[in-house]
Amino acid sequence: MTDLIQIAKEGDRIGVQRAIEAGTDVNTTDAEGTCPIAAAAEAGHLEIVRHLIAAGADVDRPDKEGWTALMAAAGTGRNAIAESLLDAGANVNARTNFGLTALMCAAGGGHADIVRLLLDRGADLDAKDDNKWTALIWASQEGHKAIVELLKMARSQRNG
Repeated sequence: MTDLIQIAKEGDRIGVQRAIEAGTDVNTTDAEGTCPIAAAAEAGHLEIVRHLIAAGADVDRPDKEGWTALMAAAGTGRNAIAESLLDAGANVNARTNFGLTALMCAAGGGHADIVRLLLDRGADLDAKDDNKWTALIWASQEGHKAIVELLKMARSQRNG
């Protein structure tokens, strides 16, 4: 793991600043393709995410499996981080190599506030992963009844 990825994951604000000032590429990746902004997003370090965005980090840079920082934030319930990434232009409908979206991650993880945020930002309710599962199916399979109802309501509002 490169130093910037590790210090971003640890939430070391000063270390991130020093690495950027030293000219470290904010889009550097490790062997799995993880970049600093995704590591910080998954670990819940909002200020690091914002700092990396300000330094020019690619908010949509996927790892080798197609996971993005927004998916990491959505799947781990990091509302403010998801919002910051979307405000910086993150693709709400980006997909992993097996078709997962941030909405599916949030729905399957039981994160209703992020589901609402993603829907408000244009997430595709009808997107299907490689197993033909939608966010609604993910929420249902994981036992998140409130999110199932939220997604059904959103679908009826969009269709009606």
